[in-house]
Amino acid sequence: MPLVSDNFHQDKLKKYNINIKTKYIVDNKILERNTDINKINDDIKKGIRCQKEYFIKDKLVHTENIFDTRIEYTFISKSLENKDYQCPNCGMTSKLKDFLDGCPYCKTYYNIDYIEKDLGSKYHYDLILQNTTYRIVTAFIDLLISLLLAFFFIKFTSRTFNNYDITKVFIYGIVLALILYYFFYVIDGYIVLGPIKKYKDRENQKQIAFWERTKIDKKSFFNNLNYEIRKKYYSQENIIDYDIIDYLNLEEYTKDNHLFVRVKASVRIVYYNNGKIVSKLVEDNYLLKRINEKTLKLNSEVNIIKCHNCGASIDATKGKCDYCHSEIKYLQEWIMVED
Repeated sequence: MPLVSDNFHQDKLKKYNINIKTKYIVDNKILERNTDINKINDDIKKGIRCQKEYFIKDKLVHTENIFDTRIEYTFISKSLENKDYQCPNCGMTSKLKDFLDGCPYCKTYYNIDYIEKDLGSKYHYDLILQNTTYRIVTAFIDLLISLLLAFFFIKFTSRTFNNYDITKVFIYGIVLALILYYFFYVIDGYIVLGPIKKYKDRENQKQIAFWERTKIDKKSFFNNLNYEIRKKYYSQENIIDYDIIDYLNLEEYTKDNHLFVRVKASVRIVYYNNGKIVSKLVEDNYLLKRINEKTLKLNSEVNIIKCHNCGASIDATKGKCDYCHSEIKYLQEWIMVED
């Protein structure tokens, strides 16, 4: 069932006949959700993403395995589509899935969302290093230094230096590299990773202090942020998916009696080009503005949203009333604005 939180994504994937299977770790179990509503869609409670598989016409074409284990997701619907529902406008009774495109009898619009959702909040601030490049660099430096040490040892302890001695250089060098790798790994960790760890610790402390100082409801903020990010990316023709890899920085300021929060994040963007799926990591900035005016609260399960101008029911995902074309009032506390 395409819920309000999923609408932008579902519309994009249907266009290209793509299904995304996402696996989550929940209480030491592997659960699964699909963008295809006819496939497995487990309820997820504080799950950690561990894998995404991308299918075109049921053929696996792309896989992603790098995710931030500090970011949690919740999607609980409790089989909304099979729940009995009575239209409050005309009294028609049927399964909720029959009201997906509005009441079949009186055409009242319904806006359906998860009973409980968390689209991706960062709740933990322990240090997680995604990049393994330093291991490769360490191994290369280790081998190079070990070969040099073996060369000088054999060169200055042997009477002659021939082809047999060259072979011994490689043998001794490799053995020495295996012995010294851990030593070089630790040294490299202090030299290379030390400054990175200190920087990340400072940034993490800033984010912890940000939430404590502002008293902003974290779950609502991240839900609003991710909902706005979805609209931003899925409005671009060839973007079919994204994942926040890390929230790098949050800064707030006040202007014209409105609170603004600028979020800097590391994002993996997934593209569909000429029948192929590719991805790349980017750093992007999002500026959110807190709405001081009254917002139209989107409750769990079923919502009937009335146009403030003519009173007609509105499909929230369209952004305006189908009858009088008035722009819809804000559905959430935070909206994305131009930086």
